[in-house]
Amino acid sequence: MSTATIANTLRRSLLIKIISKPAPSREDMASVIELTSSKVVEALQAQSMTLYLVEGNDITFRHIYYSPTLWGADKAKEAKFKDTAAKLLQVKLPIGKGIVGKVVAEGNPVFFRNSQTQVPFMTSMAQTTGFEVFSMLTVPLKTNVVVGAIQVLNKEPASGTNSEFTENDLKLLQEVAEYSSTLIQRMQDPKFQLSAEDTAKFVAKLTDHPLVSKIEDIELDEKLPESIGDAIIRREGIFPHKRLSPNSVAVLMTNPLDFAKREAFQQATELVIEEISVAPATLIEALIKKIFKTEAKTGSNEDVDITKVADVISTAYTADGGGGELTASDLESEDSAPIIQLTNRIIEDAYVCGASDIHIEPMEKDLLIRYRIDGLCVEKLRLPKQVTNAMVTRLKIMCNLDIAERRLPQDGRIVFKKYTKKNIDIDLRVATGPMKDGEKVVMRILDKTKSTLPLPAFGFSDENLARYRECIRQPYGMILHCGPTGSGKSMTLYSALGEVNTPDVNIQTAEDPIEYTLAGINQMQMSRAIGLTFARALRCYLRMDPDIILVGEIRDEETAGIAVEAALTGHLLVSTLHTNDAPSTVARIGEMGVEPFNISASLVCVCAQRLLRRVCKNCKQPVEPKGREKEIMEKAIGWSGPIFKANPQGCPTCGGTGYKGRVGIHELMINSEELTEGINKEVEVAQLKRIAMKNGMKTLHQDSILKVKMGLTTIEEALSNVPPDLIL
Repeated sequence: MSTATIANTLRRSLLIKIISKPAPSREDMASVIELTSSKVVEALQAQSMTLYLVEGNDITFRHIYYSPTLWGADKAKEAKFKDTAAKLLQVKLPIGKGIVGKVVAEGNPVFFRNSQTQVPFMTSMAQTTGFEVFSMLTVPLKTNVVVGAIQVLNKEPASGTNSEFTENDLKLLQEVAEYSSTLIQRMQDPKFQLSAEDTAKFVAKLTDHPLVSKIEDIELDEKLPESIGDAIIRREGIFPHKRLSPNSVAVLMTNPLDFAKREAFQQATELVIEEISVAPATLIEALIKKIFKTEAKTGSNEDVDITKVADVISTAYTADGGGGELTASDLESEDSAPIIQLTNRIIEDAYVCGASDIHIEPMEKDLLIRYRIDGLCVEKLRLPKQVTNAMVTRLKIMCNLDIAERRLPQDGRIVFKKYTKKNIDIDLRVATGPMKDGEKVVMRILDKTKSTLPLPAFGFSDENLARYRECIRQPYGMILHCGPTGSGKSMTLYSALGEVNTPDVNIQTAEDPIEYTLAGINQMQMSRAIGLTFARALRCYLRMDPDIILVGEIRDEETAGIAVEAALTGHLLVSTLHTNDAPSTVARIGEMGVEPFNISASLVCVCAQRLLRRVCKNCKQPVEPKGREKEIMEKAIGWSGPIFKANPQGCPTCGGTGYKGRVGIHELMINSEELTEGINKEVEVAQLKRIAMKNGMKTLHQDSILKVKMGLTTIEEALSNVPPDLIL
């Protein structure tokens, strides 16, 4: 049997374990041992298998397997084998004594079979094992030291090889031992680290992909990576080095089994990955530098590093005027090459960093560039104050705004594909406004290559998800999502529409702007300049035979009135609103002039939501809540126990912040008879909240504490986003 037989199962599982966890924990040991053992038994058709580990000066039994063929239908014999296994797991062997002790001490395999030589000790082994031993393989688990051993006895009688192992079986077992030992040592010793080169060798062997360790070892078509651009290559960690056909390429990767990155690369470039070679991360980085540095030297402005352009611009404003080719006066125009380069670089860099917004903020003495990543603003650059006008004008030109108007706020949209040769298909929603020290610009990044996520990915609790799915399948009524900007309202609505989007349903949307394009849905872009408002779009839609209408936002009386009217006349209307929680949404619509009986008759549900930062899975630290924290948890969900906190030092995975990614929290208020009565009587918001909680609504605070209990976020993050409830 060749090593390829177990490639798809054992190798994939072990590889993903070692690569996806920069610092594996001891808890993973049991699952790796179990996985290795089951695959050894399966691949070698072994009747018995034992895995040993070295602990100090002793060897311990860590996993024992006996095949059912050893006892057949004899229940007493089966119980005896189980009893033997339980006893052996408590036993320790000295290093150097016996077969296993010798294998561990010397680091060499031992192979016996009766058909070649009658080994006396194999006859005596029958007394210890309880069955006759025909052949035995023992191999060390060895890296730079021996960490244990694997021993197999007899092939299954049904395997048709006289119950004896072969030389091929020895090779196979040694391969398995090599993969497992590296993993086990990483879990036992946190200081044991593989270098980038060693990791690549290990991955190549594990995945049956060729290894590339030098640039000279590959055919490099420099125009191919240039046409794709470094943004996608850096983001996905995939380097295309050769075109195999007009739409397929050969690439280098550190982990060929990272299917998510492969899929993302193929979608972004519209190229199929046909051949993969494994390369160290250091080699891929060297290739990126080689290709994109060459391009910069040859005069193309497309791939200059953001900090270099910023340095050039800053130097031009020093006391001596820069002393180089570039002077301050060269930078006052929006057509200046460094300004164009820098503007493009900022947008590309923000996209690669995974930012949701870019803030360009004039301060008293300089121009500040910040990105919003995972909900928090992070400072990226500081530029000379004099650059402000040129950069803001450049951005206004990119979104066709009035460059002469600097006193009033303006809104626009940048289709970035027009301004870059790189394969970055994003739009930017742009808002400008006059501040004390100049015009501020904020750009929201809308990634057109991203599809909507499935509803379960938003962090809905099982109970809320089931109830929300029932609501979106109602034939008519109004579903509202509320929360501040950037709390995931639009994305949740898009995903909900995606679930109910079938050929027999007509869905019409009125949006400002259209954030994501959905197949099979009629989307309309609002344009206030020509009088195309939400209210006007809604009136138009009522004559277009819709089943479901999405309105981007209910902002005024007219829109609110027509929205309620649509919900009352047999249409399902979904929209967003800016309120703090679900019950206060009722009061907000009432303030817009809608009669309470119309609100109660049209409302299906209100979903308030927020996004909390996820605590990093890699470096989160267990902690027992005490004092006020414990009291808050018990009051909110009637539970207190071990939770997690963020590591203040962080790790490479989370960039030293202790948090990575975000998770949603939801407050789902579903209409009921009691709630309808309360709305009609115009009871205060606190009373509506009590009624909703009585009917099973979990508040935002309760849902955030549930996410803390589940280990998804921290209590600090939960309380900094939603305060504890005043109502019990």
